[in-house]
Amino acid sequence: MSQQQQQQQSNTSKNVFVITNCDSLLGYAMAYRFLEAIQNCEEPEMADHKLRLLCRNRSGFGLSRLEKMGGEIIETDYKDEDKLRHAMKGVLCVLLIPEYSSDREKEAECLMKAAKHQHVDHMAMMSCLGIDRIQKSDNNQQGFEFRNLEQMCRIEKMVKEHFSGEKHCIVRHPIFNQFFYFMAPQIEGENCFSLPVDKNKKWSCLDMNDVVEGVYRLAKKHCERLAGRQVDEIFKKQVYEFTCSKAMTGEEFAREIGEGLGRQDMKFKEISENDMKKQLEHIKRDDRFKERPDERGDFKKGRDGFWSFPINKFIHERKIETTMEYWRLANKGQLDMHSDELRHILDREPRSMKKYFEINRDHFKRFK
Repeated sequence: MSQQQQQQQSNTSKNVFVITNCDSLLGYAMAYRFLEAIQNCEEPEMADHKLRLLCRNRSGFGLSRLEKMGGEIIETDYKDEDKLRHAMKGVLCVLLIPEYSSDREKEAECLMKAAKHQHVDHMAMMSCLGIDRIQKSDNNQQGFEFRNLEQMCRIEKMVKEHFSGEKHCIVRHPIFNQFFYFMAPQIEGENCFSLPVDKNKKWSCLDMNDVVEGVYRLAKKHCERLAGRQVDEIFKKQVYEFTCSKAMTGEEFAREIGEGLGRQDMKFKEISENDMKKQLEHIKRDDRFKERPDERGDFKKGRDGFWSFPINKFIHERKIETTMEYWRLANKGQLDMHSDELRHILDREPRSMKKYFEINRDHFKRFK
């Protein structure tokens, strides 16, 4: 038996996918998309696969909905390698979504060691657009100014070392349009789009549903390759950079948001990081963001549902810090970038900011 045949036989005996950090916005949305595909038998290669979802705390995040769809929910301590080894049994592939915690590097390393011990075949990782450009910024302040993104850089390096060659895949993405729900009270109340970004600097953002669909398609093609089928070159890369169709300025995005919401006079306002932090702290106490809405939405049409709506439990210190670092990168001109990779993977253009707000107009109107 050839090495390739042995590998394929080994792969067929493993039928579990793992997604980490499912008590986060992105982790939950990823889990929903994969479970929906398995439930609806969308792809023959994935029909007999199971999904194991790791979280710190299953209460308060609506994870029971994912359980009803067939997901196996496991509460874990990401620093406990023995527990993680148990979670990695029979696992074919892991999607690592780094935690927003002070120990995210140690937690990621423990996860990778456990995965290696259990002979997991493939490690995918969600990362942040632009982190490879941090070195081009002001090195004197780099240690503090981008400490969270620096950690993501080091986690990327660990993934490449532990799962070298074609055994890893890293997807870098920008900030999500769904983040702007946290700004909806101001957008609706003051007709103003405020960010700590220079009005002349260009940056990228995406509908999270497009990013999730892109990752799902990469996973699907990975399964096809394991089954010995040929796939296009775009699906064989190790590092992807997902961007919107064209990087734009805050003023241009504000115009698109206004048009999407049916207004022509939406203004952009540059604010301080401190003002942005105060807004987010206020949202943490806003009961309208306490629970996921009941709406089922429509994933394929880009209409947000319970799986993609941000709740205020997601706002905590490390998340706020990391978000601020993204805007700092924009202010240094490091997010004025474009890639066609997501367009090729989706076989269509990613949804524009205008289209996203148009489709989800009713959701934003609730915050008047």
